[in-house]
Amino acid sequence: MGPGVIMNWRFDPVQKIRSNEAAIYLASSLSDLHEVDRLWREVYGRELGWLHADKGTLYGDRYHPHSVYLLATVGGSVVGTMRLVRDAQQGLPVEQFVPIDKIRAEPGRRLVECQRLMILEAYRNQRLSRMPFGILAALVKGCLHWCIQNDVSHVVADLFTGTQTTPLSPLLALGFTETGLEFIDTQLNEPDRSIALLLHIGELFSRSFRSDSAFYRYLMAPDDAIDVYT
Repeated sequence: MGPGVIMNWRFDPVQKIRSNEAAIYLASSLSDLHEVDRLWREVYGRELGWLHADKGTLYGDRYHPHSVYLLATVGGSVVGTMRLVRDAQQGLPVEQFVPIDKIRAEPGRRLVECQRLMILEAYRNQRLSRMPFGILAALVKGCLHWCIQNDVSHVVADLFTGTQTTPLSPLLALGFTETGLEFIDTQLNEPDRSIALLLHIGELFSRSFRSDSAFYRYLMAPDDAIDVYT
């Protein structure tokens, strides 16, 4: 391979099986967005009390036009979701609470923010044949594949540090690093402190070559349960 050749990694889509089996896919219809709204109301609203579940559509904020929504389905029912917000003129949601100049400092970074990651309580610890590391890991895999497909270099995540449902430990184990940015998320009704994490997509990608872990091989492998290619 000669000098100056740039390798643009892409995943070749494989045949998807949505039907009634477990899958991760992108919201693409109004009914899909209604499922996002239902989950936000159920988990962040009724279960955790962080959002006012009786208000109008919860997802239609100023970040919505620059967002994609991942949905996790099991047995034909949507049981989990994650929102990815593209970095655009409106900025990222975390910037409502804390400046991220230090994250933006390195030229060429292409950011998205991963937020509103939630799974219905009954499914949080389930391992399925099509999701052998669980639904959280499958959503992370969908996020990773979407980011590589869309030339994203870094993922920002803001999350609570001490709540019962925080995915802080799994995300740090995955490769997210602490940025030192801490704040109170005044948008949600929760007094716990929040922190911003940062994931370098290239670093995570390389782990599948440097590690013998079956988990990292799972993250990178083609998968007919992952339907996030556009």
